Amino acid sequence: MKGLSNSTVKMIRFIELYLCPQYCGVIDRRRVIAYLFFTLIEAVVIPLHFFLFLMFWEPMGFGLTCAHLIAFAVIQWTIWKQSLSFDNGLAALLMLAAGKLMIDSIFCISFGVVEDHISVLGNVFVMMVIGITALSLMLRKTALVVALAMIPALALYVYMEPSVTLWLSLKPLLVGILMFGYVYTYNMSKVTKGLRQPREINQEEKKALEMLANIRDLDHDKAESLLERLTPEMRQRIVGLATERLRKEERELLAWDLVCVELTKSEKVICKLILEGKTLKEICSILNKSESNITSQRCHIRRKLKMGRKDDLRRTLELKIIEVRDAL
Repeated sequence: MKGLSNSTVKMIRFIELYLCPQYCGVIDRRRVIAYLFFTLIEAVVIPLHFFLFLMFWEPMGFGLTCAHLIAFAVIQWTIWKQSLSFDNGLAALLMLAAGKLMIDSIFCISFGVVEDHISVLGNVFVMMVIGITALSLMLRKTALVVALAMIPALALYVYMEPSVTLWLSLKPLLVGILMFGYVYTYNMSKVTKGLRQPREINQEEKKALEMLANIRDLDHDKAESLLERLTPEMRQRIVGLATERLRKEERELLAWDLVCVELTKSEKVICKLILEGKTLKEICSILNKSESNITSQRCHIRRKLKMGRKDDLRRTLELKIIEVRDAL
């Protein structure tokens, strides 16, 4: 079991280094793992579908599986050739599977040799799992497409199924809908930003920490008054946290200065906006400059940072800052 676990980890790292060579955060790693397991599942399901459609000889189902296999192979090829970004490639695979399940559900009821309502319900539930997976990987547009693809299959199932059987099959559907809501809720920015401090930190301790962390705007009288209200242990803890935060900020600033030492002031501003995730149009709007001007400066930045043509500027900046910061 341990050997299998080690082999799985090695495979994940190999794929991760190839598909995300410069930087891989938590979400990126989850996407790599999801991609790996989704590919393995398709490698089992596609041959199984070929076997079933040949056994029952359903030409339409067989043709659909052939089309699915071709599309699956093309998307995989574009991902590994890096003609398509990894995020978009994974989203395309998930949407392809959802689309195939939707069409398969319609075939099962309307055109199949045998009416297979159980497969339709199973397809809808699998589409829910795919949508939930997309949401957990922060692929919200993909999750929306999958949710929309469920509607025709679900509507056809409700229309064709007897009322008694329909009521008995509502439980998995409701569970899937609740899981959709759960994953969407815990990924909401309002939820993640609104996380409360640990209970042992009360309002006064929070004020003291915020004041001490911002040394430049420190009001010494107010800080002393706040610290006097705290216990010696808590006072020491607050000072330690503030000192640690200040050191971290200083290291970040120093790492930023070292990475951008050869850049001009305007190029540094562009780099900061890129790190914030701003698009080309947003940068042009913020700086009130033309797209050609910003594109030209981006080329200068890439040349000064000695980047390759295929290197992603944002990830390169993040990686260089992390490397310099860790070396300090």
